[in-house]
Amino acid sequence: MRKNIIRVQIEISKRIFCFYALLNALGYDPESFPVNPVRQKVRDFLKHTLAESETELIGIKNLIKELNIGKEYYFPLRTWVLCHGEPPALKELTPYWKNFLDAKTGEQFCQELKYFYKIGKIETIWKTVKNNYQKIEKQCYATARGAVETSLDYLRFKNKEISFKKFIFIPNFLEEYNRGIGPKINDTAYAILGPSNAGDVFPIQRIEHEFLHSLINPMTKELLSDQIPWSQLSYIRESLIRAIVLRLNKSNKNYYQKKLKRLKESEYKDIDKTIEFLERYEKQQEDFKGFFSKTSI
Repeated sequence: MRKNIIRVQIEISKRIFCFYALLNALGYDPESFPVNPVRQKVRDFLKHTLAESETELIGIKNLIKELNIGKEYYFPLRTWVLCHGEPPALKELTPYWKNFLDAKTGEQFCQELKYFYKIGKIETIWKTVKNNYQKIEKQCYATARGAVETSLDYLRFKNKEISFKKFIFIPNFLEEYNRGIGPKINDTAYAILGPSNAGDVFPIQRIEHEFLHSLINPMTKELLSDQIPWSQLSYIRESLIRAIVLRLNKSNKNYYQKKLKRLKESEYKDIDKTIEFLERYEKQQEDFKGFFSKTSI
């Protein structure tokens, strides 16, 4: 096993909790059912608290409307949150968010989030549910560390090929089941995962998936982005990552067969070709980037 050059952290994150509490208050993912118990508790609390204060969050609603970024509005705003510290201060940690929002919009969102934190009594509900996060913290750290180590061992990337130094896993009970995102900000890669609705709450395979995006995305951008359209590039990334996660967990026969069957029944009907490509890779000694650059799937 190679020396791990990436520092792994678990963030029990009040800032992400506050942001997703706001999204839930605004009706984020209303069709998700059944709702995780922590999420339902927060939703019930906010419904009562906001009704009691007679606020309709008009400011943030208008801001989102002005941004005109539809269902994905949480992307630039979530990036803003990750570039700032915990509420209520929300102190800026990096100006990276300015790649997606102008200064005026950023300041407006800051004030709206502070207002929501106060009027929604977020500190109160956070103290109520924080233990649900803390009790899984050690297990999440062990799982995340294992995901990082197995992924790096598999890809054999040279240290200079890795563009980040820190990997932070943020468990997020206010997200829908089985949804994950893997943003990268400066030298930090994140995995922000909603819970699973069966078995392990945050299984290693889902952490591996998001971590791999931080490695595979820049590699494929460098090698392929000038050659193929975005939709095809996205499909290649997702297919590769799903297949790699399968190979990392091939000793778990039950998981492997069930997951492979589901992939073949989805848009990844040709996943066997990607698996065959990976089997060829595993039989030689070159690192994954070198092999990928010379060998067609």
